[in-house]
Amino acid sequence: MKLLGLIGGVSPEATAIYVRLLNRHARERFGGERSANFLLYMLDYGVMVGHYNDRNWPAFTDEVVRGAERLARAGAEALVITSNTTHVAADAVVAATGLPLVHMLDVLSNAMTKAGARRPLLLGTPVVMAEGHYRNELAKRYEGETIAPSADDRSLVGRIILDELVNGVVKDRSRDELLRMIARYECDGVILGCTELCMILTQEHLDVSVFDTTALHAAAASAWAFGEAG
Repeated sequence: MKLLGLIGGVSPEATAIYVRLLNRHARERFGGERSANFLLYMLDYGVMVGHYNDRNWPAFTDEVVRGAERLARAGAEALVITSNTTHVAADAVVAATGLPLVHMLDVLSNAMTKAGARRPLLLGTPVVMAEGHYRNELAKRYEGETIAPSADDRSLVGRIILDELVNGVVKDRSRDELLRMIARYECDGVILGCTELCMILTQEHLDVSVFDTTALHAAAASAWAFGEAG
């Protein structure tokens, strides 16, 4: 099993989900009492959300790169950024370390293309939904039309993520709000483009295809570690 280097902490709730999924994949693949083999560098969520709120992307990226460099020095063979928003630093991480990166958007675009989704609705932090980097990088990989929610709906999704989910709070009322919001859009899929959204929405809640970036990304990272990545 190859050694993964996980950059976590944005948020701690999401990082814990990755740890659970990676260990589950190892047990399923190798059986018995096996577990995943990885290093974890936890970014300080309080520092990172401060840079996020200020839209200070150079400082945000510097924190991520420092974590990546420490993982590289510790012997990681590939890197995994356990956050959609934090992929703003993906190119800088690769440039600084020279290590392969299991990129969230490679995995997501492959899944949507395979499923035949042409008009997915993108949910995530307000930065992911509305600002250029994430959507531009996805457009390089995916030929469909990604739909962004309206400004009011972006505020709704952002509030649920940043006020509730990152603090481990999952409310049925908030799920109902999200489902009513999604129903207003003509889409053939829903992208859970924030790592914490899998805490509140799953395929069982929707009739259209749900693209859970957390599950997809963790599965791809496991496949790389097992030498099974295609």
